[in-house]
Amino acid sequence: MIQDILQRAAASPRLRYARPHDADERLPYFRIQEERGGPAVRLDGAERVMLGSSNYLGLNGDPRVTQAAEEALRTYGTAMNGSRVMNGTTPLHLRLEEEVADWMGEAAALLYPSGYDANVGCISALLSPGDAVVCDAGDHASILDGVRLSGARFLPFQHNRMDRFRAMLDRAIAHGGGVLVVVDGIYSMEGDVARLPELVQLCTERRVPLLVDEAHAVGVLGPQGTGSCAALGIDGDVDLRMGTFSKALAACGGFITGPTDAIDFLRVQSRAFLFTAATAPASVAAALASLEIVRSQEGAQRAQQLLSNAGYLRRGLAELGFEAREPLRLDSGQELPTPIIAVPVGDDELTATMWRSLYDKGVYVNAALHPAVPQGRAQLRLAVMATHTRDHLDHALDAFGKLRVEFPATAAPEGE
Repeated sequence: MIQDILQRAAASPRLRYARPHDADERLPYFRIQEERGGPAVRLDGAERVMLGSSNYLGLNGDPRVTQAAEEALRTYGTAMNGSRVMNGTTPLHLRLEEEVADWMGEAAALLYPSGYDANVGCISALLSPGDAVVCDAGDHASILDGVRLSGARFLPFQHNRMDRFRAMLDRAIAHGGGVLVVVDGIYSMEGDVARLPELVQLCTERRVPLLVDEAHAVGVLGPQGTGSCAALGIDGDVDLRMGTFSKALAACGGFITGPTDAIDFLRVQSRAFLFTAATAPASVAAALASLEIVRSQEGAQRAQQLLSNAGYLRRGLAELGFEAREPLRLDSGQELPTPIIAVPVGDDELTATMWRSLYDKGVYVNAALHPAVPQGRAQLRLAVMATHTRDHLDHALDAFGKLRVEFPATAAPEGE
């Protein structure tokens, strides 16, 4: 029997992604990072500008965060060796839940070992096979997996298309049963922001709850870094919000915030919370220390520098002839940039070849290939940090300038 399984595995085109050094040096996966992450890092024996990390505020390795983790390590050891329900809760876990709820302006919060677990655990607990979920087609995989695990009817709508959302929402309501809408605040591949005010208005009119995944927005957008909902002024109108510590907050874990009754229900019903070991105390302490920085004036300054860096890099790419999505422009005329910049390429093989060319020039970016993105929509994905200097960004732009000469057909269409 195992041979049949292995034969099917061997036929999978994904298998080549697992063996980059043996199969194809162009493949951008499983590269070896040899030191602490920062704006530049040693990868495969050479220093490269890091434009693929979600260390948005540059807090990974910050002495205050490291010290907090070290103190927790000495106090509690390396692991809790049990679930939160049993022996896995410490004062640190409770304090972080209280701090997150206060930070997000919510009644309660629940910690999960990862952001993936938070989405899967929340969605699969709240829904059943008689329900329906309306999701943006660009939603993170953890959202889609949570829907599948719930058994609820899955109704995706074309990315950020409000006409398609309205149609799917009406279909879900007509289906009967419960309905939940789930979207990303910042979409992890495209780097754009959900049209949250319109989503909130329609959900409120139809009395349908809304869950927003703020994984890439917490620490980055909004007052005190509470995310895209706050940046757009609708955080008080969203029922549930999810976030992670593994990006801007330089730790591990995820969380769900919302009304006390909803969080208490997840505490006893969410299998991804109940049946897994508690987050290591060192990581919880690191998240607490990072959160303190994020909520301070320093955190606001870091977020401002981050978005300034993103704007500088986006403009530079556009000047070189690459297509780079413009940030959302609010009714006030203000732009709402994000730290993620997507450079569309299209073909998987071409994207991998371009990735390798940048890598050889000392620049690491993410290559998003199918199935991470739809077939024919492969892209180079750049993630900026507050701690990138102009020299880092100029080095990257110089590499992209040379790439533009090597692959002239990848320029943005005329007029864009």
